[in-house]
Amino acid sequence: MRMEENLKVGPWGGEDGKNSWSFKANKGGISEIVIMQGWAIDAISFKSDDRSGTFQYSDKFGGNGGKTEKIMIDWPREYLTSIIGTYQSVWPFGPVVIKSLHIITNVTKYGPYGYEFGTPFSFLAEGGEIVGFHGRSECFVNSIGVYVKSLIPFCASNPDYTMQQELDDNTMNVVVPRGVGPWGGNGGKQWDDGVFSSIHELHLHVGDSAVHAIQLFYESSEGKIVRSQKHGGTGGDQIHKIKLDASTEFLVGIMGFYGPVKGNDDYEALRSITLYTNNGRYGPFGEEIGTSFTSSASRGKVVGFHGRSGIYLDAIGIHMEYF
Repeated sequence: MRMEENLKVGPWGGEDGKNSWSFKANKGGISEIVIMQGWAIDAISFKSDDRSGTFQYSDKFGGNGGKTEKIMIDWPREYLTSIIGTYQSVWPFGPVVIKSLHIITNVTKYGPYGYEFGTPFSFLAEGGEIVGFHGRSECFVNSIGVYVKSLIPFCASNPDYTMQQELDDNTMNVVVPRGVGPWGGNGGKQWDDGVFSSIHELHLHVGDSAVHAIQLFYESSEGKIVRSQKHGGTGGDQIHKIKLDASTEFLVGIMGFYGPVKGNDDYEALRSITLYTNNGRYGPFGEEIGTSFTSSASRGKVVGFHGRSGIYLDAIGIHMEYF
């Protein structure tokens, strides 16, 4: 399985809207966004620029109402990093639409556009750039998601580019394991599995709106399999087992969402996890709802996990070995 060059994340919003839409910059980045807005997001369109005088223009996605707002992005000096918004039914039992949007770049924040009311969502492309959008629409924009570039290291998107090539191309590199994260809620007891030669297997316990637990099977430098404690609670009726052949496949990054768990709006834990390897993607496991997180784009592999856990897997982080 070959990794897509750009990661597709979302969409957030409703499942209504008869038109499925998508726009992604073939080269370059997003340089203009036009939003039609009032008490909701009526429509949206995009323009991309590749700095050579070639532009791409999208169709207008959505209806014909609303006031026109134009966002001019000074790409490549300025580029998209995040979106924040809300969604809700337009009337009782009516279709769910995007109610509001903030567009955020590495330079500034645009918006809000629309009416800030309803269920919130957000996405931060940590270490990457938003280069496109997708979703559903009809009379309004019903849902919206993003395409993200360079969240996962180059070696992950090219299975022919081996770890040994990476090392050969960087003969002066020093391999240093480092901790990244954790991301998630503030509850639970802290844990850290440490650093190993490779990751052999992962067990994820998921269900009832949350990731309940994770258990790792590592491979030591002597080739022995080391089983971690089960980090988290006893819940989760879905058990996902991911096995990796350490000789050909290794983890390069993770992505996920965290937020309030079902029945307790004041308690935040992991809602979903997606695992990325040099060969492809596993997941998402769980519900992609809440606040998103990603590990940064770095050439290396995941060699350990750490985080916090109690009744749930509250937060998770990784140890990276950089090439």
